[in-house]
Amino acid sequence: MNFHKGIIDNLFKSIGQAVGVHVFVVILERALWQTQLKYEEAAMIKISEHGVSIQEEMFVIDQDRADLLSHEFLINIINTMGNLVGKELVIKLTDELDKLKIEELELELERER
Repeated sequence: MNFHKGIIDNLFKSIGQAVGVHVFVVILERALWQTQLKYEEAAMIKISEHGVSIQEEMFVIDQDRADLLSHEFLINIINTMGNLVGKELVIKLTDELDKLKIEELELELERER
């Protein structure tokens, strides 16, 4: 879940600067609404002009469910952006997410050694 939170924070910073914080907040709110349709625990995610925060209770729920929820939220963010700004930007974002995921996995492997 921390991995997804880090990606969302990075998206908030970079995309918020590109399209404007208020526009990105609307995108996040729509993605959160879609996530809440599937995971009621998504109500523990709060969105503001300052970023995305997660209530501490989220860290107490089943870790696998929390990971699925955060992954769903992230996918909904990307899908919403794709509908608004086009597939080209979404492809670029997906490539960046893949790079971040690879870097995170490499860091995990180094920690395990």
